[in-house]
Amino acid sequence: MRTRGGTVRGWLAGVAATCLLAGCGAAMSPQQPTPATPATGGSTPTLSSGYATSGALPGAAALARAHLNAVANGIGGRYSGTPAEHRAADYVRAAFERLGYPVQTQPFTFNEGTSSNVVATKQGASAKEIVVGAHYDSVEVADGADDNASGVGVLLAAAELVREVQTPFTIRFVAFGAEEADDLFGSQHFVSSLDAAQRRAIIAMVNLDSVSAGDLPYVYGDAHALLEWIRTAAAAIGQPMETRPVSDLHEDADYYSFQAAGIPFVYFEATNWNLGDEDGFTQVSAQYGDEGAIIHTRFDTVDYLDATFPGRIDARLGLYTTVLVQALTQFRG
Repeated sequence: MRTRGGTVRGWLAGVAATCLLAGCGAAMSPQQPTPATPATGGSTPTLSSGYATSGALPGAAALARAHLNAVANGIGGRYSGTPAEHRAADYVRAAFERLGYPVQTQPFTFNEGTSSNVVATKQGASAKEIVVGAHYDSVEVADGADDNASGVGVLLAAAELVREVQTPFTIRFVAFGAEEADDLFGSQHFVSSLDAAQRRAIIAMVNLDSVSAGDLPYVYGDAHALLEWIRTAAAAIGQPMETRPVSDLHEDADYYSFQAAGIPFVYFEATNWNLGDEDGFTQVSAQYGDEGAIIHTRFDTVDYLDATFPGRIDARLGLYTTVLVQALTQFRG
């Protein structure tokens, strides 16, 4: 596969080099409509030797981190249907538009108000599609840095890194609203808007949710060929991903709207199934967060995660963005 006179790998390396030289966090992130992007000094924490970083695409973590900071710190808590959630949707839309993507907004109503999905489409060599999705709302008690500004960061960073690359499949990047309002309203609305032919055209949905705080990186799913391709790619860069059977998963993340409609999925998450009740909800050791939980607690902030686990956010963002970009540009089914 080639694009603009060079290989995909060469093009990505060129983007990464440019990103590093430009200082990515400020120079390559979109202008946030409301509020202003928080001042971070254009830097990210020094990576601890405790977190693997080798093999990740240089600059990928910085791109994702800039978006995570803008959503979690610049907007803060953004519960489903609130003005803050609407500002987060505006931010995502502006990011996609700045990258030159055609963007569609899907407004919908639910039992607590109004929300919307923001959809950006990249045409590929095939009309068959991969949907990449992350919800942008949060619970009321925290800034939602891990759940799910981290997923939004990976979503937007990947969209930037593949925008000028010839991809084997058409890609639909979707930021879902109102995931935290108990019924996965945004992803349900998106799936219900698809006719039978559109559903059949989707070879896989990739769900990005809470990918920065947990002790270990995981990928799950029933899109078996893509799942194993991703695990192989992660191992090849020295950052193997754990997995669990689909039957162990809880039906409380956006992947389930697709699975219930018969659409295969893979699901990225950072947690630790070896702790607590071994159900995936205990992300870290019990002395941290709320007895090992970060998501849905007051500890789900950038400041807490950076102070408690220096370098972890950046390491996780770099890994997930890298393997996602590789999958979108190289996986052929």
